[in-house]
Amino acid sequence: MFNLLVSQTEPRAYRTLSDALQAAPAGAVNIAITPGHYRTEAYRFWGTAVVTALGPRGSVVIDCSDEHNLQIEGRTTLQRLVLRNWHPDGLALSVVGGTAVVEDCEFMSRSATSVSARSGAELFLRGSTARDAGIAYLDAAGVIEGTEVIGAGACGIALRDGARVSVRNCRVNGAREHGIWVTTRANPLIEQCEIDGTDQAGIMVDAHARAAIRGGSISGSKLCGLVVRDDAHATVEGLRITTAAMDGVWCTTRGVLTADRVTVQDARRHGAVVDDGAAATLTSCVIEGSTDLGIAAGGGGSRTEVTGGRIERNKVGVGFGDDGALTMTGVELTRNADAGLVLMPGGPARLRNVTVTRTEGPGLIVFRGADADIEALVSTGNQKGDLRDFQPASDSTTAPATTPAPPSAPPRPSVPPTERPTGSAAPTAAPNASLDALLAELDAMIGLREVKEEIGKLVKFLRVAEQRRRAGVAQGPSIGRHMVFSGSAGTGKTTVARVYGQLLAALGVVADGHVTEVSRADLVGKVLGETTQKTTAVFHNARGGVLFIDEAYALSRRFGVGTDFGQEAIDTLVKLMEDHRDEVVVVFAGYSAEMREFLSTNPGLQSRVSRTIEFEDYTPDELVAIVEGLTAQFTFVLADGTRDALKAHFQLSRRTATFGNGREARRIFEATVQQQALRLADHDDPSPEELVQLLPEDLNGVVDRGLGTRFGEARDTDQLDAILGQLSAMVGLESIKQQIRDLMDLIVMARRRRAAGLPADPLPSHLVFSGPPGTGKTTVARLYGSLLAALGVLARGQVVEVSRGGLVGAFTGQTAALTTEAFERARGGVLFIDEAYALVRPAGSGPDYGQEAIDTLVKLMEDHRDEVVVIVAGYTDEMQSFLAANPGLASRFSATVEFPAYGLDELVEILVRMAEPAGYTLPADTLTAVRSHLTTHAPDFALGNAREVRKLLAAVQTAQARRLRDCERTGLETTVDDLRLFRPQDIGALEGS
Repeated sequence: MFNLLVSQTEPRAYRTLSDALQAAPAGAVNIAITPGHYRTEAYRFWGTAVVTALGPRGSVVIDCSDEHNLQIEGRTTLQRLVLRNWHPDGLALSVVGGTAVVEDCEFMSRSATSVSARSGAELFLRGSTARDAGIAYLDAAGVIEGTEVIGAGACGIALRDGARVSVRNCRVNGAREHGIWVTTRANPLIEQCEIDGTDQAGIMVDAHARAAIRGGSISGSKLCGLVVRDDAHATVEGLRITTAAMDGVWCTTRGVLTADRVTVQDARRHGAVVDDGAAATLTSCVIEGSTDLGIAAGGGGSRTEVTGGRIERNKVGVGFGDDGALTMTGVELTRNADAGLVLMPGGPARLRNVTVTRTEGPGLIVFRGADADIEALVSTGNQKGDLRDFQPASDSTTAPATTPAPPSAPPRPSVPPTERPTGSAAPTAAPNASLDALLAELDAMIGLREVKEEIGKLVKFLRVAEQRRRAGVAQGPSIGRHMVFSGSAGTGKTTVARVYGQLLAALGVVADGHVTEVSRADLVGKVLGETTQKTTAVFHNARGGVLFIDEAYALSRRFGVGTDFGQEAIDTLVKLMEDHRDEVVVVFAGYSAEMREFLSTNPGLQSRVSRTIEFEDYTPDELVAIVEGLTAQFTFVLADGTRDALKAHFQLSRRTATFGNGREARRIFEATVQQQALRLADHDDPSPEELVQLLPEDLNGVVDRGLGTRFGEARDTDQLDAILGQLSAMVGLESIKQQIRDLMDLIVMARRRRAAGLPADPLPSHLVFSGPPGTGKTTVARLYGSLLAALGVLARGQVVEVSRGGLVGAFTGQTAALTTEAFERARGGVLFIDEAYALVRPAGSGPDYGQEAIDTLVKLMEDHRDEVVVIVAGYTDEMQSFLAANPGLASRFSATVEFPAYGLDELVEILVRMAEPAGYTLPADTLTAVRSHLTTHAPDFALGNAREVRKLLAAVQTAQARRLRDCERTGLETTVDDLRLFRPQDIGALEGS
């Protein structure tokens, strides 16, 4: 195994981890890092390496301000490192399709996530710490063991998209959203974990996920301790849940919970809630000290089975009613305050060998009309006996406690989930709903004008085709029913797919119209042939209805890594769609650009899909209407000021790739209800009107109401001022700074003219940066991207830096794929191509794959002109040749920014600025020596500019260290000033080197 060293002081060592990884030869490599504080640039590593700090954890700190410190796509082990990322959307560690083993490391990030594993990756994380940001697995596998997640800005640990992860002996503290979020068919084991102080649920299991939870504890959750919802399954053994601010356990919306020996203590509302079609089996559980009900069951056809266990010291032991079913066997209810057991009218309640003792109120209350089958009930020592066939008087002030309304839904996490129904209030269609009723339901949905038109057209075609069939006349060509639903997240694709299935059933096109929802994880196997079996099984399960494939683009080679079994799923689907064209309707869903590329992955795919329906983002008015629909659904009322504040928020919201649309509206509603509850908690006796009204102050902390107006409508002036301040602080470059400010002014005025209804020229975007190296081109490009993001021109403003090697492949066709991949990574930001002239090769110098990259870029720049800003950089003369390489290339760039070489005074200032953060000072006599050295070696600095100054600083550091060591050998002591000051002799020592 090859050995490399990273050090700030050792000669011939690499100065950064990215430098060492870039220099690593093929095969395995050991990289040792000496203690110190390092800065690095984002680096993607495909090889095999073991990276180790030569000291305890904390001795090596690696900072990065790019979109990731390290992206692993090979096999890498990290030991005792601290990785910190300061980019607003950055990751400290990203594992993409590779395998990473991480031991005794620490991660920090300004974004919601510090460590991410996705796209079939494996991440084994042991004995480590994540601070201020969480850990996310998306379609990935691995182990998280003995690890702490402290103060995550969103979820502590997020497991998504079929993730298969074991989480053992971990601690999650103070997460701003859920402690552990298990969603979209993830299937983890969570064992002996401690979760405390989360702002939302301790553990949330939703969206068809399956979780096994063994042992451990959840304490101090500001909403519910454990939530199981949205067709998810959870098996829980030996878990302890304490002091939840709302409910200890909430199982809802068709969730399935199997709980054995679970303890719920001191919930501030109910110990356990089962409602809305959920099913819960509670065996040998203890629920005690709840402020309201120990168990609240019933509603939406829910099923609750309680066997054994104890329900103690709650206000009411068990409350049941409404549409549902309750079975209790061998349960002890003791020392509850108002009542032991309350059975209201609704579904059947079956009680066997239940004991109710020492209740301060009635032991048992059975309301008149309740369906109660009670056998071998023991009710003793209760202060008010039992009340059977109970019917309180209408003016009674002593009516017993009843089953509560279901709790408000916990807010959705900010980690972007897969597609869900939007906030429109229309319910899912019944299986036998009439065609007109289904069309009315579709029409009642908020927004979606073009979607409704396209579905309406298709229904008309299919209705006439069915009339022809019944009349026995010629059918004409068959009408394709397979579709692509493209658009952003939260725009209603899944909801419309469900209604579409019922419409097809009502028209007799399919048998029953059920919708089978799947993603890549449900279709793709690990070995050749397994994918075909899985895809075929899923397809046959969907026969008679609709197969809805969410994020379908994840199946294609373009988005896959390694061995591409996703393509096998596509090829299998194409054949099945032809063989069973009258039995299954397939709907592919995903983001618009990705779905366009997905359709090209198989020659027969596009011919099988009859049409693409684009789901547009909701307008601000439509998002407000969705919130209003939710308030009406849950009997709340929006105050006028609240409605105005919501509209202003949605008008100012940045529509990034992760904006949730209807899901964001639901999140805001749910969080607002929570804020209202916190506000009213300080009121002794709020009125009924106060209990349902949502005021503007309930939006505090829920929406960002502090932004001004970009482009005169939505501009974040503080952020703009900060970025422009960084630009102004750069040494020299006065003409560059003025050009950038002029570009900003043009953008602002163009937006204002358009808003005023006046004609406006296209916004300036793509730029040419020309000049010698080391003159600040890359730094200015990064600031330009941030400026465009602050102005709202770009969604994110990240800068993706590439050169010829990142765009040009080894054979025809590979280059187009590489260039497109780089362009896609830059979507929403800036693609910075350094030494772009290297893409142009002289005539007769071999196959010119660089020209293929240029031609691909020209098309992409036109197709995505509003999504990516391209900046090409290089020497002035060579850039002229580059712009002439394609007839349409020069016209794509709005301006050329010329970067002059730095002057002598500017180079001196750059050296001083580089030295100061490292704790060095250059007195006047040393500066004089520096000027002399720069003058003597002017040709070197004319070529390298600031890069040569950085080399000069390293050389002066070495000369100072050599001088001080020589002094110590003669018996002189080294003072703090000696360590801090560069002397003229340190500069003079360079002349002979």
